[in-house]
Amino acid sequence: MKRSLIVSVVILVLVAAVGGGCELYTHRLVRSYQEALTAIAGRLAQGQWEEASARTERLSLRWEQACAWVQLWINHADTDAVSHALRGLQASLNQRDLLSSMLYYGESVENFAHLHHRDAFTLKNIL
Repeated sequence: MKRSLIVSVVILVLVAAVGGGCELYTHRLVRSYQEALTAIAGRLAQGQWEEASARTERLSLRWEQACAWVQLWINHADTDAVSHALRGLQASLNQRDLLSSMLYYGESVENFAHLHHRDAFTLKNIL
């Protein structure tokens, strides 16, 4: 009985530590991508299409690398939504379509924000 209780407490602490670590990683990741997207929007507002496109391409490559890890604890549909929005942003920048670029920019920012909220260490997400 006492041994079972100790094992249960150890497992609970491990799960809480891993969950907290995943949330912290996701939070930092999302913040860095949102800052990069803000810089891309700034280039777009200045009419620097090539620079915005190059930054988006680099951001997409970074995301594809990070996505492999993030998909271990976040639903694939959520990470796929981010990838889709980034591809749409890249395509609309290549076409120099301001309206579509801004729409995909907003969608990208929103989808990144959802990653963190879905992974937040809250009672709602634990249950």
